[in-house]
Amino acid sequence: MGVSFLKGIPALMIEKERLIAVGDLHIGMEEKFSNSGIEFPNAARATGREIRGICESNSANGVVFLGDVKDSIANMTREGMDSVRTFFRELDGINVIIAKGNHDAHIESLIGEMGFKAEIKKEILLSECALMHGNAMPSDDAVLRKYIICGHAHMAAHVNGIDRKAWLVAPAGGGMKEHYKSYNKSIKLIAAPAFNRLIIGSRMSYETREHLPMLNNDLFDFEKVEAYDTYGNKLKIGPLQPT
Repeated sequence: MGVSFLKGIPALMIEKERLIAVGDLHIGMEEKFSNSGIEFPNAARATGREIRGICESNSANGVVFLGDVKDSIANMTREGMDSVRTFFRELDGINVIIAKGNHDAHIESLIGEMGFKAEIKKEILLSECALMHGNAMPSDDAVLRKYIICGHAHMAAHVNGIDRKAWLVAPAGGGMKEHYKSYNKSIKLIAAPAFNRLIIGSRMSYETREHLPMLNNDLFDFEKVEAYDTYGNKLKIGPLQPT
């Protein structure tokens, strides 16, 4: 298998390139809660150290962020900018690749001003995997890979009365041949849970299709969706289609 879930962590390993992939960090999210009178300690430094630890303990060559690295979309406060800078300082010396998300406006200049170097693209193409945020359709080259790995939808599953972070996995659907001249017929979509500890996620349901264009356009078969917890165990989530 070209990818493997890391046990107990909302992250996976892309085995050939030895890259860790994580979804939706939303650094600076605590500021939203603070404005509503709910206080959480700023997690930027701890999150950066955690990701560094994951890379080092797994002998990874680097980390790919699947978009929405920062939380504020525009008009960032000084506190928000400081949180992002604090996070990246903890990753000094780590190879960082960012698949830019819809919350990542101006991230190039924000981290560039502090001297941090990262590869930033809308879509990251590796030998077997294409990585992107998930809020847009993949390129012609991306659908030739074995896996498309994305974030954006903050995947979670409702199991035994509890919502928990989960991975969504789906095979190719009928929409592939309508949108692309050529594609890998065995391609799979892997949609990641949010890495941010304050986000449990959006429960997999029929509405999940609306969050990911790749599902809404039937590039991947929604009726054959599978869910896995952060230990790689397959979850029984019940039918996702409306009754």
